[in-house]
Amino acid sequence: MKQLINSSTYRRLQFVEYLDQLPSWCEAKEAAQVVECSVKTLLSDIDYINEFWGDFIHIEYSKFQGVRLNNLTSNKLGNVYGLIYQDSLEFQFVEKMLYESHQDADYWINELFMSEASFYRMVNALEDFLTRRGLTLERSPFRITGPDERWVRFFYQQYFTEAYGVNHWPFTLDHEDTLCFIMRTSTDFDVSMDDREIQEAAYLLMVTLNRMHQGFYLPESVYEQEDDTLDKVLDYSRPFAEHLLAKTDFDLPEKWYKEISRTVFHEFYNWDNPEQIIRINRKIENFLKNISRSIDFPIEREDKRKIMQSMMSWYVEHNFYPYRQNMLFDKHQKFSREIQLVYPIFSTLVKSHLQDIEKKNPELWTEIRLNSVFFLLMKEWSHLPIHLEKLRAKVSILIVSDLGSKHAKMLRDFLIANYDERIIVETFNEPVISLVPEDFERFNQYGIVLSNNPIKGYENENVLIVNNFFSASDRENLLNFIVAIQRRVSSEHLKALGNIKVKTAKELYFSKKIMNQ
Repeated sequence: MKQLINSSTYRRLQFVEYLDQLPSWCEAKEAAQVVECSVKTLLSDIDYINEFWGDFIHIEYSKFQGVRLNNLTSNKLGNVYGLIYQDSLEFQFVEKMLYESHQDADYWINELFMSEASFYRMVNALEDFLTRRGLTLERSPFRITGPDERWVRFFYQQYFTEAYGVNHWPFTLDHEDTLCFIMRTSTDFDVSMDDREIQEAAYLLMVTLNRMHQGFYLPESVYEQEDDTLDKVLDYSRPFAEHLLAKTDFDLPEKWYKEISRTVFHEFYNWDNPEQIIRINRKIENFLKNISRSIDFPIEREDKRKIMQSMMSWYVEHNFYPYRQNMLFDKHQKFSREIQLVYPIFSTLVKSHLQDIEKKNPELWTEIRLNSVFFLLMKEWSHLPIHLEKLRAKVSILIVSDLGSKHAKMLRDFLIANYDERIIVETFNEPVISLVPEDFERFNQYGIVLSNNPIKGYENENVLIVNNFFSASDRENLLNFIVAIQRRVSSEHLKALGNIKVKTAKELYFSKKIMNQ
């Protein structure tokens, strides 16, 4: 949907997203080339970003070092996208059509304060975007429709999820009452949800109610189906639904529950046949079993149940609505990128075994939902981060100090207290003023040579200079150095392994080894 925003906003987004992927400073000229603008325009964009998006992100600029995204605020990009949604006429038009689906061009031109030419340029761009998502923008009157009404509802759910997140509620219905209704019914259906999932289900409920209010219902064939258990359970909640909708313009048709059950709780429907449910359930279970075996770490029953529930839901949703959900951004992309950088062996295992779920059409798992899978595994699999850290080989560190062996041992004690799970640390106990080539050969055997001053005659890349006591910057640099070594050696190890699917955990990981340079 980025083609719907103006070119200046799109360029600034590209700039921020590019910086977000970098660990440190970047030359301004290089960044300008990436986003295809002049350095002068880039500097102007930095001023704009810091002024108008500064509550959430901040870009630093230095003539000597270049540009970088302030790492204290770089996790707030989702809020920036929210600002773009709010300021965009295109997105305002999409949102307003949910409530006003019977208006003509003259109404929207006046409502959006646009010229006729600008309005139709926007309409043409939106029409093209919706077509690629299987949806249609009707013009007389203006409204969004699809082959199945639920496609439109899923589209709007994603829109509200990205535009408003979990901290805002753009509807007139009481937020807390709506969430309570979702939690009550999900408990009845034995569906486990976290806070964000409850909010997203609430969005889908509100979209469904508004679409029904505008006259858009599921096909008659759905109403002709005999009420199933979920229908009956949901119908028992009618008093709660009526309380929720009291003092509003919404009303409940006789079989309102069919609209809700087959939209908000769509994972119970939309399967091709019972055999498909069994097959995909078995495939996902095997996926988790293979990952558990490969890392030699069990998964608790409740964790497994939650992960399988989510992955089954993703599958049936994609099977029913085979289009990408994300519009402006993927909320799990940054998380997933960091996991893949820090745990390359685990990440490769996950991606490899995901392909086995659907070998003919693996893109749901290997592309569309890959970031979501990494987030789901790390969040729901209890103590997985602790176990993955234990599997990483320790980096060898030699401390060299010109303040004597006692100072070196003090630095060693600090490192052990803060990084013990990651390192094996030793001190150099000989006088630094009389180093010989044999000492340098020894230094070269360590992953990191940590010194409080430059070492005369030794300038290898494994040297890290720190203050006499570790500053915040020293600690950050050291951790980055450790992670970089672990990541590099793990990647080299992966290349040497070959087919990792047939390897045991002992062959895959080398947590008892010490990684040097």
